[in-house]
Parts: sequence; structure tokens; C-alpha cells
Amino acid sequence: MRANYFIILVFGLFITSCANTKIIQEWVEEGSGKTYQHPMIIGISDSQQTRQIYEKHFVSELAKYNITATPSYKLISSKQKMDRDTVIAAVEGTEIDSVIVTYLVSSETEVMYHESPLSQGYSGDPDSTKVSATLVSTRGRSSSAEIITLKNDLYDVETKSLRWTAQTRTVAPESIDEVVTDVTALLVDRLISDGVLK
Repeated sequence: MRANYFIILVFGLFITSCANTKIIQEWVEEGSGKTYQHPMIIGISDSQQTRQIYEKHFVSELAKYNITATPSYKLISSKQKMDRDTVIAAVEGTEIDSVIVTYLVSSETEVMYHESPLSQGYSGDPDSTKVSATLVSTRGRSSSAEIITLKNDLYDVETKSLRWTAQTRTVAPESIDEVVTDVTALLVDRLISDGVLK
């Protein structure tokens, strides 16, 4: 019974440590004090489906904080070139006060080595602790992990200047959906805590 619980705990640690998303760089314009209430969300992607999934999810996350956001696909079609002039024209005459743009910086594969959780600090022997000899003798494993880095910029519509930027890094995601969910939750939390969105 004790050994089974230990094995479950070990595998639980592997599962929870497989993927994570962190902000690795951040900058906010000092001294402005301006907050935004109606951003337009832009997800730059070769896939229009991924773009829509990202923008919809970001908008729904902001709605939880009573912030009204507009996904760019409602104002900018897939046939239009996504550039400064297109965005300026799209937000003209609307209540949109800011634009949040997310785009891929890099996607790379890294070989990662994982030590066995039993390789350090283990004492005793398999017979006395009821843990299998196979598990105890495991010295570790290596695996390939995809690392996705995204840049996320917030621009002021009135001044057309950059107000806030952050880079996120996601390690070993199982799917694009996981990246979308983790990144948007992290960005929304940070934008609100930084006082950029209200």
C-alpha cells in the first residue's frame, strides 16, 4: 500500500512538471498611469483557426474581469495584411483604446535530462521498503521538449505607442490549446496586476 502511494506520487510529480509557462521578460512604460478598458486582441498566426482560438480565449478570459475586448478577426479579415495601417483603420471610430498583439518569437526543440527522483537521498533497500528494484535502480531519462517563446505587446490606440510588453516561454506543451490557455491566463493576470488593464 505504501509503495503504491509512493509510485503514484512520483508519477504525479512527472506529470505536473512536464509543461509550464512563465514570463521571462517584461517592460511597462513608467509614469503614464493610464489604464485601458477595451483592447483589441490580435494573435499573429499562419493558421486562421489558431488565430481565432487564441483571440476568442483571450477575450473570454478578460470577460471574467468585466473587461470588454474585441477579437481582431471580427474587424480584420484573413485576406487583409496584418500591419500597422490595417490595425489603425480597423480601430478607427470604435471604442477600442488599446491593441494587444501576440506573435511567435521562436519554437525550438531541446533535449532535456530528467534525474530519477530516487537518485538522491534514497536510503534502504528494495526489500525493506517494498519498492521494486527496477524503480530504485532508475538513474534518469532524457526527452525532447518543445519550447515556445511568444512576444506580447500592448499599444495605446491614441498615441500609437508601446505601453507594455512581455515575453512568455512555454516548455513541453502537449498541444496548441495548452499554450493558448496558459499564456492567456498568465497575461491577463499580469496586465491587471500591473494596472495596465482595468
